Amino acid sequence: MFHLNYCEFNRTNYDCDRIYRPGGSGDYLFLLLKTPMKIYLKDQLIISRENACMLYTPGFCQHYQAVRKFRNSYMHFSTDLFFENRYHIPANQLLYPDNFQKLDSLMQEIQQEYLSKEPFYEKRLENLTEEIFLQLARSLAKPSYETSPESSTLLETFQHLRLQMLRTCEDEWTIQRLCQESNMAKSQFYHYYKLFFQSTAKAELLQARMEKSRTLLTNEAL
Repeated sequence: MFHLNYCEFNRTNYDCDRIYRPGGSGDYLFLLLKTPMKIYLKDQLIISRENACMLYTPGFCQHYQAVRKFRNSYMHFSTDLFFENRYHIPANQLLYPDNFQKLDSLMQEIQQEYLSKEPFYEKRLENLTEEIFLQLARSLAKPSYETSPESSTLLETFQHLRLQMLRTCEDEWTIQRLCQESNMAKSQFYHYYKLFFQSTAKAELLQARMEKSRTLLTNEAL
């Protein structure tokens, strides 16, 4: 489980402010860096771009300084999970997720829960903390082809069509209909569907129909 120790959303320090904890902070630190920073990693000095993030593990030296403006969101937390391995999140190195604003929005929710302490806030904080790392892991796990605007648009088209097909799997979904909906030739459609979903539309449609049939068979009123 996760336990939040402290957090701040959209924190602004004075210009060129420096954070230096040679032995770490005694817990995990997750940073969302909104302005360029000088990051000192062992014998390296790295200048980050804006919208970077970093996960410091307990005991690792935390040393960073604003190039000029200092603005970030962050949270200190403890956990008994080996979540870096669970979600394959590289620790103690700069990361550039493509969903930075989503992560920052979650950080805002975390701070709100932390300060308001409404009923069951501890469970809500635990869920939000796990959600922020799940979203980060999803971003980092995306294949490189998804980073281009053209591929992202095409992926969104296929995701929408796939969800429509699976939600209404009882309808007649022919390859002709799918190609018409996606405005693609058969060979193109097969290629991109396999690329995006590591399966075929036919196989996923069959699986969805089988799962729905099994559920319907449990209803004795039918």
